[in-house]
Amino acid sequence: MSIPARAYEEKAFALYFAYEIPFPYVGVTLMALTCVGLMYGHVPTLHIAIWFVVGGLLSLLREVFVWRMKPRLEKGEGYRAILWGFTLSSFLTGATWGAFTWMYFDASRPLSLLMAGSVVAGLAGGAVAPVSIFLPAFYAAVLPTVLPFVILLALAGGGEHYTLAGLTLVFLASTSGYAHVTNRLHRESMRLRFENQQLIEDLGERRAAAENASQAKSLFLAGVSHDLKQPIRALGLYLGVLSQTQSQDCASTVATVAPKMANALGELHGQVTRLLELSRLESGALQLQMGWVELPQLFADLHALFEAQVSSKGIGLRFAAVDGLHHTAVWVDKKMLESILQNLLSNAIKHTAAGTVYVGVRLRTGYPLARRLCLEVRDSGSGIALEQQKHLFDAYRSFDDRMASESHGLGLAIAKAQATYLGCDIALQSKVGKGSTFTLCGLQTSPV
Repeated sequence: MSIPARAYEEKAFALYFAYEIPFPYVGVTLMALTCVGLMYGHVPTLHIAIWFVVGGLLSLLREVFVWRMKPRLEKGEGYRAILWGFTLSSFLTGATWGAFTWMYFDASRPLSLLMAGSVVAGLAGGAVAPVSIFLPAFYAAVLPTVLPFVILLALAGGGEHYTLAGLTLVFLASTSGYAHVTNRLHRESMRLRFENQQLIEDLGERRAAAENASQAKSLFLAGVSHDLKQPIRALGLYLGVLSQTQSQDCASTVATVAPKMANALGELHGQVTRLLELSRLESGALQLQMGWVELPQLFADLHALFEAQVSSKGIGLRFAAVDGLHHTAVWVDKKMLESILQNLLSNAIKHTAAGTVYVGVRLRTGYPLARRLCLEVRDSGSGIALEQQKHLFDAYRSFDDRMASESHGLGLAIAKAQATYLGCDIALQSKVGKGSTFTLCGLQTSPV
């Protein structure tokens, strides 16, 4: 999954601090020992020992912190904590070197000024490359290191000290400028890496989509050819019967075969019509004819359409009473809504051997206020296995499963596409042997 550029940059900088920043332990240790030698005889030995131990402990704590954070980084967590933890560590380290200046500085000794200035300049300049990748950490390290030297020069007074203090501030400004340039280069590098990764991910997604589409089309062609060949083969057989019929028996044979040919043609026409409808839905070529649809009248029409079918099976068909509802009409394309409900009802009736098919109305709070109305079709049929549910609305996969019920074919795929076209969605709840409930949610109760 793609992440925002800012988050990608934060992650890259955190990983840099945790894994890539070259901390010069040997160089820092030698510099610290040099500072100890410079302070010896001018600063109380206890103060020198405390300063040296504190510096060592800070280095150790930084390593422990990074070591403890690495498991979180491996889980994709703790990036911000690494950045600000390193910033705090930089501040404490800078303050430790600033303490050296406070202890060692002696305005009356030129060697003291030279050595203190050299240490300050070396530390500030050396912080640009490794720490400027995150500017708060850079300033947290440099300011506590440099400012004590400037303050002590200003407090010492005298033209030479003021001049040296000003030059130190100029050096600080120049170093900060270089740090900002380096930081910008780091960010541009991160941005290019991020864009490249986005391109790679996008290409990967497009490739996967193309492969899935190719596989789906292959399954579709394999399956739909079977469904289309059946009525065509039947027509061929019937024509063969007619061609072999003697003239004296022609009338009775035509009377027998003609209805069967008509059924085969009707089935073929229905298959082609559904394929074209699905194609138009997927291409976005249909124009919606929006209008108010009264639920009581819609339910009455559906009851009249399926009454004979449910009566022949000996099952019940009930519709929810909507007279007491606040919303008894929906703003929708009537033909498309009727098609969706007819598909759902046809499947429910087909798979209900005993019991009742129920059409209900619900309000769901997970939708915008004007789209909380839901219609559900509930049956007491055989139910649908969990492993089949995720492919239930996939027209292409359904053709590949010849053991699946015919209700799991184009009808549900078209219903799903129509619902999406209307800005709605269809959810399914089902258990084997417990029946199924299809819910059409997101129906609009006010025009926009």
